[in-house]
Amino acid sequence: MGRLAGKVAIATGAAGGLGLAGVRAMAAQGAHVVMMDVSSAVRERARELAAEGFEVVPYTGDVSVEEDVAGVVELAQRSYGRLDVLWNNAALLSPEWMLQDTDVLHVSRDHLMRTLEVNVGGVFLGSKHAVPVMAASGGGSIINTSSVQAAGGDLTLVSYGTSKAAIEHLTRSVATSYGHLGIRCNAVVPGLIAPPSSPAAAERPHRLEDIAPARLIRDSQMLDLPGDQADVANTVVFLASDESKFITGQLIRVDGGVTGHLPTLADRRRLAGAAPTPLKAGLG
Repeated sequence: MGRLAGKVAIATGAAGGLGLAGVRAMAAQGAHVVMMDVSSAVRERARELAAEGFEVVPYTGDVSVEEDVAGVVELAQRSYGRLDVLWNNAALLSPEWMLQDTDVLHVSRDHLMRTLEVNVGGVFLGSKHAVPVMAASGGGSIINTSSVQAAGGDLTLVSYGTSKAAIEHLTRSVATSYGHLGIRCNAVVPGLIAPPSSPAAAERPHRLEDIAPARLIRDSQMLDLPGDQADVANTVVFLASDESKFITGQLIRVDGGVTGHLPTLADRRRLAGAAPTPLKAGLG
């Protein structure tokens, strides 16, 4: 028996990246997963997972369109009779989109509003349509994907960071409003997460660590190791499972410690000789 055996889940942004990794992890633990994505590629990904023996159903739709969100919840009910888990993961994340997302003086209003419409609106609409269905069967778990970008100001990504900060407030609001119905709501907060290794990834001219902002984040991690998609996917499984039944309204950071220290860590390490002080033998 898997940790999510018998549970019905919806995952948005499910055609690739973290979304696909999370779908695979939930399905591997016995969940029936409805995969939603704006890209029609979600159907091919669903066929691949089904061929591996996982119970998944694809749905093509835009999380910023209320009819589409209502439709995916209705599909979960029609296919499996209930809804136990909603993972609001969809976000605007293409490199082209992110490169336009600089500071307040240089980002267009249209860019800001579209970012909020998808990133925040998708969480809002997903919760709005999932809560009554979950409540009817005794409760459920809503999981939202935030980002360490919400933790403080930056010189860039103003639209994205603002949207993720709003998601964190929505997370607490939903948890507060509907806990009495047995509905939990938490957010997973990823830090620097490397893409999976593949021949295509190896052909790219730059590794993730070679991109300047990524190097800065890595320098500020407490842990000297890269995060990977499984780290986030495993956290999603935990929040979806009954193992987290007494956890709600929380931000679960999966960031290697980036947000757990004062903002001087990287500079202090450089002053100390470019590396943390090694442990002395005999400590314990």
